[in-house]
Amino acid sequence: MMGVLALSFSWVLALVTVEQKLTTSMSAQTVADLAALAAVESGEGVAQQLVALNQARIVSLEVQTNADQGTTVVVVIELDGVQAQATASNAN
Repeated sequence: MMGVLALSFSWVLALVTVEQKLTTSMSAQTVADLAALAAVESGEGVAQQLVALNQARIVSLEVQTNADQGTTVVVVIELDGVQAQATASNAN
């Protein structure tokens, strides 16, 4: 009986760990999306503030401006050890 309980407990701990990693990954992606959109629309400073407010950090932020195609931003952020990347553009 103890073996069954120990095995069940191990499964529960594994599921909690997977759920925490999935939640962190989703949060990191949301912050990356937010940062990319903010950088395109309002500039790098606003993107940095929003990332900081979400307790994350910018790993890289690249801004490419083309007269014909507008501005494209590629940002990589890190949140609780998880990195996420997002791209945003105001091209037509």
